[in-house]
Amino acid sequence: MALDRLFKRWIGNRNKLDPEQFRKARPIRNPVVEWTTAEDGSLLMQVPIESRRKWLQKIAIKAKWPTTRQFELEPMGAFVWQFCDGQHSNETIARKLKERYKMNRLEAEASLSAFLQTLSQRGLISLLIGTKK
Repeated sequence: MALDRLFKRWIGNRNKLDPEQFRKARPIRNPVVEWTTAEDGSLLMQVPIESRRKWLQKIAIKAKWPTTRQFELEPMGAFVWQFCDGQHSNETIARKLKERYKMNRLEAEASLSAFLQTLSQRGLISLLIGTKK
């Protein structure tokens, strides 16, 4: 029971965006992400694995553990990725997604929201919120 309350308190403290804030937010790529585009339009991404503990980094290097995480985005994800530059709002990206892939507005917004949430959780993007550019 105590864990339940703790979990609810932790989830409840997260900053939540209302739908209007989300539409105006602008996704921006993490600058440490490196990517290449494959011939089929997919995107291959590499993100360095960082450790704040220097001793752990030394062990990882000696043990030849992977130093990067790899992700692959299908062509639709790669299409969205190109607009995650901090200049395009989520509303604009959803509109472009709708036009390119012949979706209705709700499908485009829901798909974009879920995709950006996944990218954010993995540390690949952040959302810029506010009117300043």
